[in-house]
Amino acid sequence: MKKVFAGISLLALLAACQQTQQPLSLVNSQSAARVQAQSRQSLHHPDFLRKMQNPSQYRFQFEISSTSLCGKDDMQHVNDYKGDLGPSVEFVKKFQPAVGALAMGKPDASSRKFCTGTLISEDLFLTAGHCVDGAITEKFVSFNYEKAAGSADLLEQEHVKIEAIVEDSLNGLDFAVLKLAGKPGLKYGFTPIRVALPANNDPLIIIQHPKGKVKMVESGPKVGESGTYMDYADLDTEPGSSGSGILNADGSLVGVHTNGGCYSGGGANRGVKMTEIAKYSKVVQSLAQAAARRTVARR
Repeated sequence: MKKVFAGISLLALLAACQQTQQPLSLVNSQSAARVQAQSRQSLHHPDFLRKMQNPSQYRFQFEISSTSLCGKDDMQHVNDYKGDLGPSVEFVKKFQPAVGALAMGKPDASSRKFCTGTLISEDLFLTAGHCVDGAITEKFVSFNYEKAAGSADLLEQEHVKIEAIVEDSLNGLDFAVLKLAGKPGLKYGFTPIRVALPANNDPLIIIQHPKGKVKMVESGPKVGESGTYMDYADLDTEPGSSGSGILNADGSLVGVHTNGGCYSGGGANRGVKMTEIAKYSKVVQSLAQAAARRTVARR
């Protein structure tokens, strides 16, 4: 009898396996989907992944111990820039005032800076989504956080209150638009947006506050694309540079810097493409159209 029951049990087990076994093609497609999903996640900044997992509880944590230098550190202070990184001295003078540092604490020289962004209108400020949490309206944007030319002395900063989140991380893209008090863009200017993807090897410029320090400029070529991001090498960034506008050679914003990925032997840093942001951002759509109209009117 034991042999009979053993035979029945074996047959039942084989039948169960046949019922639950999935076609090999389906298993392969599911595995490929999981790999693609994991690959997409790996492109994101770790803080942005945390934010997407639990947006309402997300709190930004500034980390300055890591670095993302593409070999030699080529960044230069904006007011001591020599014109040897690619863009002209006049280019940097024109576009650097609209760049500010997100700041917490007291609105004075003691404030702690933690991310970078760019004025895109009289009162709208573009930055990275992972820099923005529910407490952002308790913070400020510091303008003029710079070294004076030929000196270690700092210029007098102006802290502008953040009033509201206008757009934040739409469709899983690491960007945010903040509304600032008053109209600081009338004083510092604002940078035009262009919904276009630079070609590989086109020069890119990032004006930034690396590690929350004084404003610097760096330039390097676009080297490729990774999903919704563009990659650029030989263009140094560090923690605190997140949110910086990515400028093309004309001085138009074509992306938002979000990720470090350089190391001493190579790699590339990364930012969200403006062509992707424009698909979902009403603010960017409107400002890009206005910039295009101004360009046509000047011709």
